[in-house]
Amino acid sequence: MHFSLPLLLPLACTIFAAPTPTPSDVAPSVAAAGSKTNVYLSTCTWRSLLSDGTSSSVILYNSVASTSASPSDVGTVSSSRAVSWAGATRRAQLDSGVFESNVDAGADALAKSQIAGTAQLGTGTGAEQFVCFRDGTSTFRFNGGLLGTEITVCTAEYWCASTNVGN
Repeated sequence: MHFSLPLLLPLACTIFAAPTPTPSDVAPSVAAAGSKTNVYLSTCTWRSLLSDGTSSSVILYNSVASTSASPSDVGTVSSSRAVSWAGATRRAQLDSGVFESNVDAGADALAKSQIAGTAQLGTGTGAEQFVCFRDGTSTFRFNGGLLGTEITVCTAEYWCASTNVGN
């Protein structure tokens, strides 16, 4: 029996999540480190006894990510394969609304912590605005599936911090 990633990743994130970013990986920019909402534009690879695959996902924390915190939400941009974040607008449905990223073309060649683009959560005048930075090193590990035998490892290609730091 096999369950697809779109079904298991949200379950894994709420029950078995064990993100493993290091403190230096979590806050590439001191100026944005105070953000209350942090989103990681990630490439995820999962492996189980019956199958494996790759996807692109948005991992949201309503706080600074840490090794002991589970993500607040996860949305999948592409469940059948990984996609490039740079040079395209990507959307993922989250519980709090649609997250839309606009990473600049060529941003995948930037050094870590360089500004790579913008994003927003929600629509209209109430949308929360984000600034995105090149990451490439922060990793998150989730266990799920039957008996916890499916392992998903995500690498954050970009880190997006809310510009609503003082709110």
